[in-house]
Formats: sequence, C-alpha cells, structure tokens
Amino acid sequence: MINVLKVWITNITVAIFFITAVEMILPDNNMKKYAKFVLGLMLIVVIINPIMKIFNKDFDLYSYSSKATSYMESSTSVTDIKKYKDTNILNTTENFKKNLEAQCIINLQDAYPENQYNADIKINYDDKNKVFSINRVQIEIVEKGVKNIKKIEINTKSVNASKENILDGEEGEKIKRLLSSKFKISSKIITVYKVNS
Repeated sequence: MINVLKVWITNITVAIFFITAVEMILPDNNMKKYAKFVLGLMLIVVIINPIMKIFNKDFDLYSYSSKATSYMESSTSVTDIKKYKDTNILNTTENFKKNLEAQCIINLQDAYPENQYNADIKINYDDKNKVFSINRVQIEIVEKGVKNIKKIEINTKSVNASKENILDGEEGEKIKRLLSSKFKISSKIITVYKVNS
C-alpha cells in the first residue's frame, strides 16, 4: 500500500513539473488558456486514476479512452449524431412554430381585442445556410356570433377550405402590417381570413 501511495505522489509531482514547464514556454496568446485547460485535465487524470482503481480493480483509463475514440471514429457515431441533429431540428422547428403562433395571437388580441384569433405558421429549416425561415402565416379571425358553414372541397390529395373568406381589404391589410412589422417578415406570406361572419 505504501508503494502504491509513493508511485501516486511521484506521478502527481512529475505531472506538476511537466505542466509548469509547458506553461513557462507557452506564448501569451489565446492558445494559452486552451493549453492550460488540457494540462489541467491531464493533472486530474493523474490524480483520479489510482482512486478509481481502489473502487474498480479492472479500471484502466487507457481502455476507456480507446473505446471512446473508436466509437467516435465509427460509422455508428456519425449515424447517431445525424439522427440526434435531425430530431433536434424537428423539435426546435415545432417549438419555434408554437411560440410564434402564440405570440401572433397575443399581439393581435392586444391590438384588435374585438375578435379572437388563431394562427397557423409554416416554418422550414434551411440546412445549407443553417437558418429557420417562415414560409407561410395564416391568421384566422374568429368573429363572435353564429358560425357559417364552410364549403369544403375534398379530393384524393388534400382537403381545402373555400377561399371566399380571405380578407384582402383594409382589415386584412392592417393585420398584415402589424405582423410584418413585429416579426420582420414579408406581408406577402401572410394570409388573413375569417372563420365566422
């Protein structure tokens, strides 16, 4: 036990001398902080390695690091990273969509409280430029009163509601201007229509 403790203290001392020597010859630039970080990690490994062997006799830091390296270089890690990235982009797009729709409704209800509003926004992620873009904003004005029955056209590809309630007049334009200025988007991608009349 004394011999193990002696080897451990010797390793720590050698590591500290090595780290001090390297820090003395490093130039004073941005690279120095990264080098200090790596040297600090090396010192932590030297300190922790014997402690880990007390709890786990089969612990070998080299085998763990080689397993991690081989996993990172394997094709499964690339597949896992791509899958994680795709899932992350999908979740971010969905959350961005929900938050933007909620913010549209809040802004419209603050500006024009006489009606209720629904929002449907289409968002795409441009993988080449790494940006999210708003492709379409549909605002539904829900008036109080008796609902009209909407004409629905059904075909094999999709279900489309009639476009006869789209507001192209001043009421639709003021909503487009409000949203366009708030969210810095083109009014051309905003469609405003009434659900009830």
